[in-house]
Amino acid sequence: MRLIQIAAFGLVGAAYTTMVLGAYVKAIYAGMSCPEWPTCDDGLVLPPLDNAGVAAEMFHRIAATTVIIMGILLLALEWLQYRSEKRLILLTLATGGLLGLQVALGAITISSNLHAVVVTSHLAVATLFFACTILLAQRVWKLPPPKANADAPVNAAESESAETT
Repeated sequence: MRLIQIAAFGLVGAAYTTMVLGAYVKAIYAGMSCPEWPTCDDGLVLPPLDNAGVAAEMFHRIAATTVIIMGILLLALEWLQYRSEKRLILLTLATGGLLGLQVALGAITISSNLHAVVVTSHLAVATLFFACTILLAQRVWKLPPPKANADAPVNAAESESAETT
């Protein structure tokens, strides 16, 4: 498996994990365990994890950060190896736009004190984002190996003939 495929499937896995952890946070009524965003209590980015609600919320945020990192990695690999695949890059950028909206809705979810419309919007965008990550992974899976440097010899015979001329 190529690195770009690992990044694409890593993005899918991180998105799914984030959604499951978000559902868990909601199920245990821990949505306001960290009443500030992007910090938790008293401006702490990583508070003590001695409370189940705080721990669940922090793991949800860590998973979301992993999604961002995997998305940036995927876009960078696409740009470096498949720059000519404009539709793939546009899909990745559109998915990144959804991720930006998702992060903003996550912040608004906290600042709105879990307003039902915001929470529902947060879930709806998460679902659409997840669908896009699956589509991305499917498209990345079908990519041919990246083209090697056109000037580099392809095999040993070409290498030897290049050296003798």
